[in-house]
Amino acid sequence: MKNYKKQIGIWLDYKEAWLIALDEEKGSAPEIKHIESDIEWGVAKGGSRSKTPWGPQGGISESAHEARRKHEEKQYFEALIREIDPATDDVFIFGPAEAKLGLKHSIESIKNFHPEIVSVQSADSMTQNQIVARVRDFFAEKVA
Repeated sequence: MKNYKKQIGIWLDYKEAWLIALDEEKGSAPEIKHIESDIEWGVAKGGSRSKTPWGPQGGISESAHEARRKHEEKQYFEALIREIDPATDDVFIFGPAEAKLGLKHSIESIKNFHPEIVSVQSADSMTQNQIVARVRDFFAEKVA
């Protein structure tokens, strides 16, 4: 009996992620999922004017903005991890931003998480077809 592997490739940046699941046993087309993040971009905005002329102005704390962004990143990575089938053997993470390293650290922080991260690589922005081809090529090279 042949030992089949389930593999997933994840292309991500801080705006969106593409999950490409390959199942050797089924030999069918890859399962493709697209997930958008809710991470807020830009500079902290807001604040308030004082009612008195030339009075103090209240602003949004930069540290509060940073804490909110870190929380949003954590939620994004957790949503991606929930999409990984526990029966998956190998995980290939790639993308243009630092998000790939954040996802890697989030996965590694989970005790008893079965899928193994086999590679984390840099990649430019890609179309869906390019992402699917890169995942197929990566796992084909890994087997060869």
